[in-house]
Amino acid sequence: LVVGGVNLTAKVANATGPSFLAELSHSLFRLASGRSTRETISLYSDDRAWELGLELDGTQVLLTLFHGGHSPEISMYQHPVPIVELCQATRQALIAALAGATDELRPSLSTALERLARPGPCYVPPAAPRDLVEIAPGLVDGFGFRASVELRLSPVSPGSDGDNVERADLHSLLVKGELVLETPARSLVIGSTPLFLIAERLLMLAEDVLDAWHSTRALFRRATVDGLKVGVQRGPGDAPLSLVMSGRALRSEEPRLTVPELGPLCFVAATVAFAEELVRELLAHDARQAKNLRLTALSRAAAALGEKLADSHHLDSLTNPEPDDYRAYGLPRRELESRGRWSHGGKMRFLPRWVATVPNIDLRATFLCGDRLIVGSTRETACLDRATGHMLWRLPSQREPSVPTPLGLVRLSADGTLRLHDLENGDARFTTRLTPRNGGGASGALVHAPGLPRLLIVAEGDRCLTAVDLVSGDVRWRHTARRPAIFRMRRAGKLLLVAGGDSSLLALDVSTGNLVWRVRDRLRFSGDISLDRDSAFAVAGGPVGPARLYHLDLWSGSVAWVAELDERPAPGTHPLLTPESVVVVVKDRRGVGAQAFLRSNGTSLWEHQPGLASPTTAWLSIDDSIMANSAAGTLLCLDARSGQSRYHHVFSRHVDADQPRRLEPVLRNGALFVPQHQVHVVRPGDGELIGTVPSDLIPDLLRVDERCDVYLAEESGHLAAFAAAPRLTLVR
Repeated sequence: LVVGGVNLTAKVANATGPSFLAELSHSLFRLASGRSTRETISLYSDDRAWELGLELDGTQVLLTLFHGGHSPEISMYQHPVPIVELCQATRQALIAALAGATDELRPSLSTALERLARPGPCYVPPAAPRDLVEIAPGLVDGFGFRASVELRLSPVSPGSDGDNVERADLHSLLVKGELVLETPARSLVIGSTPLFLIAERLLMLAEDVLDAWHSTRALFRRATVDGLKVGVQRGPGDAPLSLVMSGRALRSEEPRLTVPELGPLCFVAATVAFAEELVRELLAHDARQAKNLRLTALSRAAAALGEKLADSHHLDSLTNPEPDDYRAYGLPRRELESRGRWSHGGKMRFLPRWVATVPNIDLRATFLCGDRLIVGSTRETACLDRATGHMLWRLPSQREPSVPTPLGLVRLSADGTLRLHDLENGDARFTTRLTPRNGGGASGALVHAPGLPRLLIVAEGDRCLTAVDLVSGDVRWRHTARRPAIFRMRRAGKLLLVAGGDSSLLALDVSTGNLVWRVRDRLRFSGDISLDRDSAFAVAGGPVGPARLYHLDLWSGSVAWVAELDERPAPGTHPLLTPESVVVVVKDRRGVGAQAFLRSNGTSLWEHQPGLASPTTAWLSIDDSIMANSAAGTLLCLDARSGQSRYHHVFSRHVDADQPRRLEPVLRNGALFVPQHQVHVVRPGDGELIGTVPSDLIPDLLRVDERCDVYLAEESGHLAAFAAAPRLTLVR
């Protein structure tokens, strides 16, 4: 397509041809007949999807060639061409194409030529009315963006044409306006810029700035819009932001405009205000834009960033003035965990009891519930007698989240249906409909203690926590967050500690859902929380940027101390607690390490750099020891006070495939069951190997009951049970 001696489609030459001529003729026919005022034709090159936009403006057609995606580019903007000349040129091209067309293309070209049989449009429409609009949101500390632009008035209301389809129409949003950057010192004229595209890129940069401000890390980002380069840069900590604009599109006398010493939150607030004001003006002048996917995406991004900004401005921590009301439901005191029947004495032996097969077993839906073993799979859920392995009942089901409770097995379907199944026969005791979650997985907490209601608190929808009564199935309360979140919860007596991946840690009353206390900081709480006695230890920050360990009073929410972490905390690993210390597992590309602090005041005790163990390692604290069971086949015991190694086991295996899916060791009656290629039993006090479970199965899932009977599940679908043989005792 050559216009004014310029080949508009040179970049997409392989996409132009008879099919392009046919599409162009149909678009011109709709414009000339008054059926539409704007048309878009798609053109595909080898690596990009280009679009040719045609907008009717009186007797002229404004041509715009651009490509969308994450980095849009405008090759030609609103080049005017008389519609009569464009129709005539297209008709001549169609006649020439018909002369050499194949039988396949001839019918479509003939139809297109018939549509352009008239020499010109059916009528002469008036020029499109336009309104000069000033987009001038309020300044934030003297800084902000403003623009002046001519917007086309469209009296058509949404749905008047009976079209209920939402479309991504970037062509209608490519309006250029004069952009001005306001600073406390002066006004900087940027020049003619596609305002929608610059708002998109500024929002992207603002989100990066806010994330960097939360994590107190350095930042350098740059984006390009129609020849205008926009860059933001700041140092670590509380360093200010520098905004730089340059490029051929800059209309200022200066080749480079710089705004130094700019507050990060000030830049984010000004960007959100400009984007929201632009969206309002576009909708006010063309109501059909309410169904434009590109515009609604910008509106949602601005609203979400505005909500994050509101939380960042208000570091409003809240403490509980009456902690004794919740201390009465406190946590039980921890006893010495290494004491038990097998903490001293001889060896352990295991006798096979039964073997079962469940195809396509779901390890996350396999539980030991009293005298029953619940096994989930992709097709059904089965209940086995743990003593004999006999099938008690089964019910058809899909792979879905399951939660064992004292009242039955709770299953949550993808459509939001929550069912409680009786453990005796598998029958559904009640069914409750909840709003399904869109990604992020299922999370919840169980409430079943004397003096408290019997509840299951689950994440519902995108931003809700819902408490379901386990007896009646009724919804007791629902807590709604300010914005979508991936919740992680821990119950502590009558409190529910909730972290949603943002800068706040909440404590809710499990009976009412009321907010009891809140801790807010710039760093985001990861949800890795450990509880002991009257204390809560929570990790904030990571995996990029600084991280901190918080020691909180569990019942009032007051901060006892905060310790800085030198390395990135391992995601999904709770702090390890001992009577005198708290240990945080850290991780990077070298592997995992550990950093220990004194519980009383947060003083650093010792540190092991990442590389101490393999990246996949399960951790457990026992009395004053820290146990690490790694995928490399090693079991390491560290002294929690000094960090020195007490003992170290290396377990051999034949091939790497013998590594179990889960490496979490289990402590029962003074014996530590360690899953490797086999289950090894270690006395945690001195590290003595006191037994091995004689099974050929890879212990992808390990369960141990109160009698030290062992239940193994392999992901291939095999299960096996072993009984601890009677212990010989010397009688004198």
